[in-house]
Amino acid sequence: MVKSRVYVVVLILASLMMLGAAYIIGSEKYSNIEDAQKGDIVVFTGICVYSKGDFSVLTDGLETITIYKGLIEGKIYTIQGKVVNKKRKSVYPLRVTNGSTEELHLSYLSGVYWDDHSCYILTPQKVKLDRCLNVQKGAEIQAKGVIYGGTFYIISFEVGNFLKEPQDSFPYRVVGVVLDNRTPTIIWNGKEKIKVYLPYRFSLKLGDKVEILGIVRLYSTLTLYVNSIDDVKITGKAERKPIGEEEIGDIAHGSCQVTKAGKGLSLNCTDLKLYAYSARTGDIVEFEALRRERSLVCLNCSVKLPREKLGNSICTPEHEGVIKIEGRISWIRIYKNGFGLANITNDKCWILLKLRKSLNLELKENQTITAFGIYTTYRGKPALEVHSRDDVCLENSCLDS
Repeated sequence: MVKSRVYVVVLILASLMMLGAAYIIGSEKYSNIEDAQKGDIVVFTGICVYSKGDFSVLTDGLETITIYKGLIEGKIYTIQGKVVNKKRKSVYPLRVTNGSTEELHLSYLSGVYWDDHSCYILTPQKVKLDRCLNVQKGAEIQAKGVIYGGTFYIISFEVGNFLKEPQDSFPYRVVGVVLDNRTPTIIWNGKEKIKVYLPYRFSLKLGDKVEILGIVRLYSTLTLYVNSIDDVKITGKAERKPIGEEEIGDIAHGSCQVTKAGKGLSLNCTDLKLYAYSARTGDIVEFEALRRERSLVCLNCSVKLPREKLGNSICTPEHEGVIKIEGRISWIRIYKNGFGLANITNDKCWILLKLRKSLNLELKENQTITAFGIYTTYRGKPALEVHSRDDVCLENSCLDS
């Protein structure tokens, strides 16, 4: 009986304390956090920007308070509580409810969404976000939120498209063909060349069609810096066209004769030189090559017909392109200026071989000779002009081979 009375008394006291607290909260005149003194009751609405254990930090975009209660980061709360430390703006919470964005002092950001280890809005300055969004990297974005400690806490946002024109320090997407896969990589977008610096040890293949997202630098040539291989998409290969019909960025294909061999191959089907492949004057090559501004670069090339299999044109030398002459040296003449002539005959026909001093050839009468060159004339007589001593073979062995 005594215990029952004690329980009743305890319940009555607890009820009175709760009613008293409710009365204090309901009837207390709330102070502004800026003007509040220790012990004052305040009401504050803010977004939780930090919480660990029983300690949390909230900000409304202007003022920041700390409370002794665990909250959810990124969520908006309204706090009714008592100031326990004016200098630190520490509040002991008496009541915690969901807050409204209308009570916040919002900031507005307009820029481009970017992901580089953390997530940002580029304005073009990097503004770090409190969290990553389900937004395509490089898309335009307009966001509302509050800034705390250099971080932008997003409340709401709207997403746009990619930038239509490149702007310095902003992301930009390039669509084109790889013209050069060294560093920097050169992309042709159909109008101009773009320099692209790819991530370390990552490269593309010549002729790849690509979509690349990177940060723009407006130098004399539009330049793009790519921070992730995920920002590079290979969408196919450049368009394949017959030689003579190709444009910059296309893959030209054909079968042509080499008219002059050197650092690049001169061909009889185009004014453009073919690079990155070796063949000899007179060889007929079959190729697929990437068209650059003033050249072709080999992607897949082979000798379709080696020059040794060309027919002997000593009796019918008046052909376009490189011809083959086979015969015997009947006489040689060397003039004072170093220029010389050699008469080549097969006992039925003959032709003169022009001997430039720079060829540095040592010929002897009655030697068998095979030469590859262009038909020309010397003082009205049929003649052959060779480009290099490599194009002259004696006794069935090419010099310097």
